[in-house]
Parts: sequence; C-alpha cells; structure tokens
Amino acid sequence: MNYLKGNEVFNNIKTQGQVYLATHDGVGNRLPYMNRSFISFTYGGKAIEDFGLIVTFDEKMEYNLYASFSDATSTYDTIDGQLYWGTRLEANQLSLKLSTDEITEEQLDEFKYWFCPGVERELILAEHPNRYIFARISERPVFSFLPFEKKIDMKINGISYETSTTLYKGSATLTFVMDDPYWHSKINYMPSYINKKTLEKLEIDSEDINKVEALKDKDMLKIMFEDRIPHQSILNQDMFLGGNILVSSEARVDFARVGEAYLGIITLSSPGLILDSETPRKLFYGGTAQSKPIIKFSMNLKTVDNYITNPRNKIYDKDLTEYSWIAIGDKKFDFTTSSILTNYNQVIQIFSSSSSFNKVELLQQIRNLINDYYVRAWAIHCIDKNTDKNSAIELMSTFFSNNKVTFIINSKTGEAIGEFTIKYKNDIGNIEDKVIKQNVGDMIRSDYLIIEGRDYLNENGEIEKCHEITTNEELTDVLIFYENMFL
Repeated sequence: MNYLKGNEVFNNIKTQGQVYLATHDGVGNRLPYMNRSFISFTYGGKAIEDFGLIVTFDEKMEYNLYASFSDATSTYDTIDGQLYWGTRLEANQLSLKLSTDEITEEQLDEFKYWFCPGVERELILAEHPNRYIFARISERPVFSFLPFEKKIDMKINGISYETSTTLYKGSATLTFVMDDPYWHSKINYMPSYINKKTLEKLEIDSEDINKVEALKDKDMLKIMFEDRIPHQSILNQDMFLGGNILVSSEARVDFARVGEAYLGIITLSSPGLILDSETPRKLFYGGTAQSKPIIKFSMNLKTVDNYITNPRNKIYDKDLTEYSWIAIGDKKFDFTTSSILTNYNQVIQIFSSSSSFNKVELLQQIRNLINDYYVRAWAIHCIDKNTDKNSAIELMSTFFSNNKVTFIINSKTGEAIGEFTIKYKNDIGNIEDKVIKQNVGDMIRSDYLIIEGRDYLNENGEIEKCHEITTNEELTDVLIFYENMFL
C-alpha cells in the first residue's frame, strides 16, 4: 500500500462559502472597497455579504446613470413647437440581483427584518464608498432558492444537541427607491489619517483599529481621484470645502493648522469671512450635480438723508439698475431690502413729504401703508413724541439700534430669515433694544443660489481651479454650507 505524505496542519477554522471568500481575505479581514466593487454594498451600515449574499449580473451591468426626469413644457395653437420651462429629476431607483451559495434560515430572517418596507436607510455602494443616498425598499424582494438540509449543533445549558436547519442556494432581486435622487459626499476633504470604515478623521496617535494613512491606502486614493476630494496637505488658502468645513488663514477656535491655513468646523453661529468687491473668496466643489447651499452673511446698513441705501432699493434710488448681489461662479443671487427695511424707508418718505406735520393724516398713512408691526409701532411713537417732521425723522432714524443685519438663505427649502436689532416700546412703556427674526423672502430678486460645475486639481495634485464668491456689497461673517452632490 502506498501513502501520500503531506504537511497539512489541523485547524478548526470554520469552512466558509464563496460569498465570504469573495469579500474577505485569507485571515478573515474584509477586502478593500475596490476589491468588492460592484458586488458589495452597505445598507444602514450593514454589508450585504453579512447576510450571505453578493450582487451578481447575468451578462452585463445595467445601471441607470441617473434618475428619470420630466420636462415642463407648454404648447400653444399659435406658436410653432413648444415652450420649455425646466426639468426636474424624479425619484431615483436601483434594482440589484443578489446571489448566494449558502444563506441560512437565521440570515434570511435577519434579511427580512433589515430590508423591510417603510424604513429609509443609508445606502453606499462599494465602488463609491464616499457617496451615500437614503433609500427604502420599493418592492418586495423576490427569492428564487433551492432549500438544503444542514446539520447543526446547538447548545442549551452548555450541552450540545444535534438538529437540522435549512440552507438556501440561489438568487434574489432587491429594488430600492430614493426619494432624494442625488448621492451625497460623506467627506469633503481627505484627512491625513482616517477611519477606513466610517471615513471619520483620526489623529496621528489614534489607536483605532480601522485607522489608515490616507496617502498609503489605495481605497482612499481612489476616493480622492474619483470624487475630487482634496488632501489635507494641500489646503493652504482660504476656501469653503463643503459640509461644515472652512479653511481660513486666520486662527480660530477649534481650528487645526494645515500648511499655512487653519482647517475647522463651522456652524451658523461661527464667525465667517469678509467679502467685498475687492476681496473675492473661494469655494471648492467636486460634485457632478447641482448643489443648493445655505448662505449666511451680515452687512451694515448704509444711509443717506436717513434713507437706507444698502441693500440697494428703489425707494431710495428710483432709477436703480442693479440690486445688491452675491455670486458663486457665474450664478448670481440678487437681493434688496426686506419688508422691515422697506417699511422703514417708506416711513422716512412719508415724514419727509409731509408739508405740515398733521398727526391725524400721518397716522392714517402709517396705518394704511406700513405693514411691519415693529416699524409701524415705532413710527406711531415718533409721531406721538414730536411736533415737526425733522424731529420725527431724527427719532425714526434710531429705529435700528444696531446697523448690523444678518441674513440666512436656504437655497434648497427656500427659507429666508433675517435678524435685526431694533428699538421697541414694551408693554410698560419703556424703550428697549430687541433682537427679532423675520421671514425675508420678499428681499429676493432672482433665482436662489446654486453651485454647479466641478473644480479640479492640476497635474501636480494642487488646487488649480475654484469657484469664486463675489459681491457688489461689503459683507461680513460670510458662511456657505453645501454638500458635494452626485447624479
């Protein structure tokens, strides 16, 4: 009898199926994203291979490049062709075929629970690990499986009992709907050290088991290349980066130094940048779809003969040819005085045009023409306290106790809020300063701002082109919050 000699060493590592082997290395670590591209995704943070499934294709991949769209058009009997008004993207959809060589009854139950209808979760495809979209199940999953018996041991009070469970082999179809049709960028710059699983910034001394050095990790380099995400080491000039990230040459609280600038997290209450006609600012955008930002800025009210002149308006300048504006690239946002500022100018106009300081007539005009509660109340106070128009105008000019006004404009929702500090007569007759917030949608004289067109790095990996932020006003505390968006 002949014997075949070998050096196989006994091990008790559980035998794994093809799904596991396709998504993990030989020692049980999950493969890099690029090696799981097009076969793996996470839904609500759970990877599909953890359910015993991977994405497969019959012959070729068939993906819609972006969501379906509809055009708004009108036709008229007397006009050739049709009039085009605009296009909107509809809800996005994604159908995936899943396959398995072995999914257990337990995994199947977990799958049913996790991929249930009516729940929206974050979807990330392995081929684009920096892009997420919120998705929900739009159709019940359809399974085509063959059941097999699998012998198992289960323990009760430490004692093993032998039984059988069902093992399935086959395929399934999973269909997602995304009510917001755009993919969003998880990170907008690449830190030197990063958690590869969550894409969170880490410090050099972090002991996180998922920490990688971005410039030495091929997945992170792929993200920087495909999503146009600048590396931390090249951020050496003032610019907005998307999300809540601002690079500033001025030291700020909670800002970390990068090169010659400071990189930090901003909120709506953070100090912003100065922007005027001589000092344009920059914004880096790597997305492929339009982004609708939130912009915040402050300005000091300017007056001439007690009229507010800036924001520019037609009460002061009847021949006005250009409103106040702020622009990102070639997209311009025009604005003028909001109702409280307009009403103030109207009161000045009423007082100035009064030939005789007739209080009854003036009160009637104020009640008929002035809609803002606070302006009307102060104007009535000015009439009550004075006997001539010059004195009334002088008192009226103190209405804004702080000339600094602040505006927050949300280009996605259309919400526009203004903050003003005014003189106010309280219920017991005392004059006090009062900070008020109002809807200022009436100040808007153009489309809302959008960010469009990709910026890029040059062949040396340095920032070559940015969107410029410009204005014809003198603005302070300018902040821009936006996301890198992808079709």
